[in-house]
Amino acid sequence: MEAITEKKNDLDIGISTNYDADKWLEIFSLFVHDLESPLASMKYILKLINDGKYDNEKQMHRQLASSAQIAMHRAETIIYDILAVARSGKMGLPVNITKLKPGPVIENVINLAQGAAAENGIEIRVRDIHNEEMVLADPDLLQRTLDNFIYNALRHTPSNGEVIVFTSMEKKSITIHVKDSGSGLGDIEPNVLFEKFGQVDLRAKGKHRGVGLGLYFCKLAATGMGGTVLADDHPDGGAVFSIKLQKAGGE
Repeated sequence: MEAITEKKNDLDIGISTNYDADKWLEIFSLFVHDLESPLASMKYILKLINDGKYDNEKQMHRQLASSAQIAMHRAETIIYDILAVARSGKMGLPVNITKLKPGPVIENVINLAQGAAAENGIEIRVRDIHNEEMVLADPDLLQRTLDNFIYNALRHTPSNGEVIVFTSMEKKSITIHVKDSGSGLGDIEPNVLFEKFGQVDLRAKGKHRGVGLGLYFCKLAATGMGGTVLADDHPDGGAVFSIKLQKAGGE
């Protein structure tokens, strides 16, 4: 009961006007809509298990089980984003900065996303990772930011397409990029993507990039780590989302 009260209080932090309340309701509506199909897979696989009919030898059953795992992971991430954004209105995101190499974090995020990529016939490739340098980052916030970027890329990449993760390095910073092979940003203003209710406003215009508060969470996470987030069209096609982090000890 205490946990439920704590979560309710967290959400109350982010709702101060009728406008905010309406926007939050729209966010939850988007959340439900985006998870409708994966949750259907979860319900079906649980029914098969409950009825004693699940057969791991059947490819369709294995695919449904994989979809259920993916859905749980995405639901967990989206709920975390909503609660983190609600808390940030008053306290800011809790940040635990440490020195780390970006490679292992990137590898872990990609491993978590491989099931969703395979399910949609998409390949995730890694290219030019500068792993010899340490960056200043919170490993959990960095992982959730890249998780949002990669799932966003998967949503906008056609079947048989690819998502590419790579890094670029400057004197004082390292930037991690996630590129999709979709149609690009078009006429979407990049800054709007990272606004608190940017996804709600874009979907009202028949456009969307990201899920719910995911990209706004990425902005908060990057700011808390002393970095920045960026979005742009890539010269080779598709869109690229990036997080720029300070090198550890770099002057």
